[in-house]
Amino acid sequence: MIRICLSLLLIIFLTSDSIKLRVVVKNVQVGKGSVFVAVYNDEKNFLKKAFVEKELASSNSQLECFFDLSKGEYAVVVYQDINDNKKLDLGLFSIPKEPTGFSNNFHPRFSKPQFKDASIELKEPSDTSIIELK
Repeated sequence: MIRICLSLLLIIFLTSDSIKLRVVVKNVQVGKGSVFVAVYNDEKNFLKKAFVEKELASSNSQLECFFDLSKGEYAVVVYQDINDNKKLDLGLFSIPKEPTGFSNNFHPRFSKPQFKDASIELKEPSDTSIIELK
């Protein structure tokens, strides 16, 4: 019975569409607050409700984290919460006061980014998104 269960688990694992997304965050201000990494899986929820997210300590100028996702289209958003108030502080015209970054290294100039600007297609067993905070 145990062999059958283990065999089934192995089959499920080997046939899984799981993709490990590696997110590399550069230009982190070391020792200042936390870094939040959010992954969005559709345009409707983009910048509203993350599909998955992680909080990282700002312990190094370059950080990385991993997400297990299915094949598909995603957008990654990163910000460093310098003052550690658990939110992205915005200034005049909703311009971020804290460092932010998006997948595709997209950096908006005059408006909020759209899902399509930052979207990446995950299709390889291990994909990487490198994001520089600005």
